[in-house]
Amino acid sequence: MPRLIDHEARATEITEAAWRVLLRDGVAGVSVRNVAAEAGVATASLRRSFPTQAALLAACLTLMGERVAARIRALPRARDPLAQALAALAETMPLDDERRTEMSVYLALGTAALSDPVLQQTYAAIDRQLEDLCAGVVDELLPKPRRRNLTREARHLHALIDGLALHVLHGMAGAQALAVLRAHLKSLSQSSTCAP
Repeated sequence: MPRLIDHEARATEITEAAWRVLLRDGVAGVSVRNVAAEAGVATASLRRSFPTQAALLAACLTLMGERVAARIRALPRARDPLAQALAALAETMPLDDERRTEMSVYLALGTAALSDPVLQQTYAAIDRQLEDLCAGVVDELLPKPRRRNLTREARHLHALIDGLALHVLHGMAGAQALAVLRAHLKSLSQSSTCAP
């Protein structure tokens, strides 16, 4: 009896292999031949899942976004909105090996997306997920008198997350980055009005 192939699991294995090639050899190294060799599959098998290099690179970003979103959904509900916000945002930052790999993939492919319209669409969709997360956090924490600043504060938070993630990849301690983020979230939840 022929063995049934779990195509979704196979696609995930290939995508994870593409991550390894990307981190080792850069975006230019993510060829069908290199990824097939890394995944231990025939090139024809890889092409059935990902007919083009663009499709493979887009899958790399999509898998990263799905994993971050799944971790955030799995978080236990905290009574303190600030603690909940910090926990959710921390899932997007490179604070352990898994998240460091994801952030490295995100940044490498974000740079590649500048000149690749197909990849740019996928990158923009992942970036919107982070934007929506930041908007939800700000909506939860921002006092009513400051609600007119919601969009601006969400953009500020998004930029802070991106900057802290880059700093952590380049050596900033994760605890230090979380302290900066915690202080910012606390300032959002305080009732004092900020300058327009």
